[in-house]
Amino acid sequence: ISVLVVSCPCALGLATPVAIMAGTGKGAEQGILITSAEALETLHKVKTVVLDKTGTLTIGKPTVTDVIPTGDRAALISTAVALEKGSEHPLAGAVAALGESGLEVSDFRSIPGKGVGGSINGAQYHAGNAALMNELGVDISPMADAASRLMGEGKTLLYVSGGNDLLG
Repeated sequence: ISVLVVSCPCALGLATPVAIMAGTGKGAEQGILITSAEALETLHKVKTVVLDKTGTLTIGKPTVTDVIPTGDRAALISTAVALEKGSEHPLAGAVAALGESGLEVSDFRSIPGKGVGGSINGAQYHAGNAALMNELGVDISPMADAASRLMGEGKTLLYVSGGNDLLG
């Protein structure tokens, strides 16, 4: 490897990120979700693996465990189902399994690493992580206590917003 690095040092700088992206992509195809490239890089240090009892790992099918609305629960679920129905993300199936929405999403877009968005009845809606909500200017602080509790339980959070308003 030292001969390769000396002869063409740029190749190593280009090959490493490509290899990490290819590895996470292949894992996703097999249902293995890797939260970040850093997590993949530090995986070699793992000495013990502890499995949960929620079924996410044991059954291989994620499920929605908590729905915490800021207002109307039915509207939150309907919006989330409509948005996630168009997504290919493994976690989207769990949201879509909550039922039928009746809402039609136009201009659907996937925002890699953050979530999804689209237009419902002419208004913009998004479903995604805290980084997406912060990027959109959506105040997620009303959910801070619940989010902290859920993250402490090892759960993945999905925020849903309509315009700049947090729905849950």
